[in-house]
Amino acid sequence: MKWSKRLALVLAGPLAVLVAVLMMPATAAWAWTPTCLVFTVQPTTTQVNTVMSPSVVVDVQWDGQLDTEYNGPVTLTYADNPVGAPVPAGNSVNAVKGVATFSGLRFGAVGFGFKLEASVPGGVSSSPSAPFDIVTQVVQCRSAKACHSETVTAAGTSGSVRVAAGNGAVVLTATGGGFAALSCTSRGGVVSFSVANRSKVITLTLHHPPSGSGPFPVCYGSPKPFIDSGNQPAAFNPANDEYEGTLPYCWSGGPSPCIRKQTQKSCDGPVVTTIDAPPGDPRMTY
Repeated sequence: MKWSKRLALVLAGPLAVLVAVLMMPATAAWAWTPTCLVFTVQPTTTQVNTVMSPSVVVDVQWDGQLDTEYNGPVTLTYADNPVGAPVPAGNSVNAVKGVATFSGLRFGAVGFGFKLEASVPGGVSSSPSAPFDIVTQVVQCRSAKACHSETVTAAGTSGSVRVAAGNGAVVLTATGGGFAALSCTSRGGVVSFSVANRSKVITLTLHHPPSGSGPFPVCYGSPKPFIDSGNQPAAFNPANDEYEGTLPYCWSGGPSPCIRKQTQKSCDGPVVTTIDAPPGDPRMTY
């Protein structure tokens, strides 16, 4: 119980305060446990090994109000950690008048769909935060300008993307790894590219293909339905919560995403595939 002023609200006068002090257990030391923790600034998608901005903020509450007398520790841990990532740096701070600001929060592993929860000593925890991703690269694309990522890699697969010009500024993210194998994966790791409202051209490379075993189907996953190489709607994979299938080759008037071209300069050399893709959040591998 919060002895310092809660009893004073119930009992009036100096005598009541004296009675409250005499009745307080010796171990209480004027301490109390907050009743609620609330994310007032949620975590957002951030580049790996950089400080998350804006900073995550958690309010410490007592009886539905900000507890301005709480200046103790608040700790962030994972409520959902799909890839088993290590605990982020800067995940524990002292609140200031009930407000905990995590200005040095930094994540060391890529992944998708993380959620955090906040806790204080005494066992009180928050509800899970909004989901967020930790990505390899974040690129700010200017209005009316094309933009591109650097190359990202995952288990023998690499990729980069060029995004078409479009109205309004957008954010492009590129990630190597951090996602489970797709249902149609046969070799290589998964790379992901996300950008809203703009089409893109993706270059996907398989660096060590089996000799003489081409052509090499591209396995593609997307939250939105698409047509696969069998001219059928791609199957939904509930394990990854997305539609997955191998891509068709492009043809005039045909659907997108599709393979524009695939080259291999020698029988044991890298396989390079150029993919036309619509706006969205696709993942791909071979």
